[in-house]
Amino acid sequence: MNETELISLKKYVSQIDLNSEEAYDILFDAFTQRFPMSMLWFPIKIESYVFRSRNNIGNEDFYQVSDLSYPPEKDVKMYSRANKPGQQIFYASDNYATNFTELLPFWSKDIPLGEPFSVTTGIWGFSKSIMVSVIPDISNERMQPFIEKISEHGQDSIIQDYWSYINSFFKAQGFFEPSVYKFTSAFCNALLHNLRLRGIQAYGVLYTSVQDPSGWNLAITPEAVDSSLFLKDVIKHSIKMNDFRNGKPVYDNFSGAVNPQMLDTSLNKIIW
Repeated sequence: MNETELISLKKYVSQIDLNSEEAYDILFDAFTQRFPMSMLWFPIKIESYVFRSRNNIGNEDFYQVSDLSYPPEKDVKMYSRANKPGQQIFYASDNYATNFTELLPFWSKDIPLGEPFSVTTGIWGFSKSIMVSVIPDISNERMQPFIEKISEHGQDSIIQDYWSYINSFFKAQGFFEPSVYKFTSAFCNALLHNLRLRGIQAYGVLYTSVQDPSGWNLAITPEAVDSSLFLKDVIKHSIKMNDFRNGKPVYDNFSGAVNPQMLDTSLNKIIW
């Protein structure tokens, strides 16, 4: 990526209507064919772990391990940060609080102030190392261990401008502007596609959390989840949105955390 190519990319993207039905396909083709991509990758090591949460709709417990994993294909009806409709992705975070913060605006949008709702979090471990692509963000301290070990992350000002531009979409509030997901999902899928063409099998994309800029999220393919992740632990919390402070909702964890009696992963069961 040189300065001329970066200027051309920005101009090209600015002319795309992200609300149009064809925006994703146009962007995917642009990232895979028209504009060169910076591609960085890094292994997530064995014994690492991530957090993935789901809200308990109607306060019903989850009884299947698969309920806390990636969603069924039929339920994926919208674009999100790293997926297009019908594309299953396992979204997780490096930190319990990051995962909560990332998702609470979606869970609580239709719940009145002071009304409790339950959230169940799975802690997932890696039984095998997997390779993931990294979207570097030098302002994110918890991402630094990845960036520092990627020799090609680049001190060049053009590369830094490139990643700053890409991060402007990954840090955008998709909750308010869901059309931004057409850019980010096309970019993620193009990253994995282009890496495969180079003979590098990457199974996810790591990027900064929107709601918690000090944390990161990881979007992992079902193939890697099925072969390389396992459910280590489960915890359920009851949450209330009590008020607003500085324009943002304030949440209380008003009751103690609850753990299941047993995880029977051989039978895919969570026993409460």
